[in-house]
Amino acid sequence: MGSKYPPSVRGCLPLWALTLEAALILVFFFFTYYDTSLEDQKVLMEFYQVCQDLTVMAALGLGFLTSSLRRHSWSSVAFNLFILALGVQWAILLDGFLSQFPPGKLVIKLSSIRLATMSAMSVLISAGAVLGKVNLVQLVVMVLVELTAFVTMRMVSRNVFSTYLHNAVLAGGVAVGASCHLISSPWLAMVLGLVAGLISIGGAKCLPVCFNRVLGIHDSCGVHYTFGLPGLLGEITYIVLMMRQAVWANAFAPTSQNMERTSCG
Repeated sequence: MGSKYPPSVRGCLPLWALTLEAALILVFFFFTYYDTSLEDQKVLMEFYQVCQDLTVMAALGLGFLTSSLRRHSWSSVAFNLFILALGVQWAILLDGFLSQFPPGKLVIKLSSIRLATMSAMSVLISAGAVLGKVNLVQLVVMVLVELTAFVTMRMVSRNVFSTYLHNAVLAGGVAVGASCHLISSPWLAMVLGLVAGLISIGGAKCLPVCFNRVLGIHDSCGVHYTFGLPGLLGEITYIVLMMRQAVWANAFAPTSQNMERTSCG
């Protein structure tokens, strides 16, 4: 497969890979160190067994997953190993720098290597879709960009959104579901979903403290602000849209009848 690349691409492949690896080695030399503390050997062996199985699955399993052995056997395994080695290094640095405030030297543990391997598997799965159409330089760019987005979104989802985003999506679906057949424009559905999401997120902060104690509502799972209030909003929207449709039908019906009589006369 490499022989099909133009000479310019074949010439920059080793240089680009060696330059990137040298930069990663320097970063690891100055900003990381191993955890040399005496840990529980039982816990360490449990981490090691899981990390071993995960690495074997990532290195060998995903290389042959849904790929043609006749066409992509060498490139799938070789590129898979290269992506895994580069992705684990990059994911360790991203996980360390994004989760440690203020930034300093990163501690490399077996658990961090396991988490980095799981992050690199997202790139391995994506690479299977473009196998045979991309070269090594494009795969390197794909590893850096996709892993950065993946680790960043995981940190944001863990530290910022938590479960509020999921509740907001459910609330938007509940609010729009009752009147979806009456909504004639996308902006109305967007506004309705936004209001329902804000009600859900605000309810998660305010209702358990304020309204639940005053009204005597027992809601330990957030059903009231995830389904109850958005459902009430959806019913109010349904009534308003039905009234608007009825008013418009009564307003334009006589005009259409007069036009028909005039044309017949």
